[in-house]
Amino acid sequence: MLYTNDLSFNDLIKKVKVISEKGYIKGVNNNLINSCGLTLEKELGKKPDSLFFPDFKDIEIKCKQRFSRFDISLFTISFDGPNLFESNYILDKYGKKDSQFKGKKTLNISLILNEKVLFNNKYYFELKMDYDEELLYINIYDKRNKFIEKRCFISFDSIKQRLNVKLSKLAIIRASKKKENENLYFRYYKVSCYILKDFHIFLNAIENRTVKCSISLRFARSGNEVGKNKNKNFIFSVSLDNLDKIYNMIYSREF
Repeated sequence: MLYTNDLSFNDLIKKVKVISEKGYIKGVNNNLINSCGLTLEKELGKKPDSLFFPDFKDIEIKCKQRFSRFDISLFTISFDGPNLFESNYILDKYGKKDSQFKGKKTLNISLILNEKVLFNNKYYFELKMDYDEELLYINIYDKRNKFIEKRCFISFDSIKQRLNVKLSKLAIIRASKKKENENLYFRYYKVSCYILKDFHIFLNAIENRTVKCSISLRFARSGNEVGKNKNKNFIFSVSLDNLDKIYNMIYSREF
């Protein structure tokens, strides 16, 4: 049976239908943040990773739990410069000292284009877009609004490449959650398939704040990797309600 004119989407829809027919599936862990997505990946026969490439053939998959109001994290990207290890530079210079782990810092901030956002009650971060140089970058000011420096640039080419390779096709899979005997269970009940509209539409969505931007520089606080950097660098995200501003939906079905 053909659901769409795209063979990759058709294969994914068939697999999700089979998974849905299983009803509630025990989660691979009881982590409220990642169990839903990791459980689906296991059912699809995919090993967890953070690779540059899409999750299933040429399709990136995002799980969304019923009633969740969290934005969809589209992708993360490293800074192109000005330093080779730019995230280490800004974390060391502007990061907030952790109260629990001596010598460790974090820098987590939501950015707004053309607006100064206060971080750690010490610095203002102002996200800027330069169409002439084709860069997204950050101006940093002290608390008295005195300009310090221009940092953390990402080229339009880097953003475009990441979008084209990883997110030209997107599937949102919805799931219900329940808890029994301290264990999480998920039922995957809906799949929606999307095609990216256009790179310039994506840039416009950053300008009108439909696509949200943030920086996440952090470290593991528990487990075998405690103290290890877990930087996501620069993050692009969008609410489910605004997804149609940057994607065309070509198919959606509840099972």
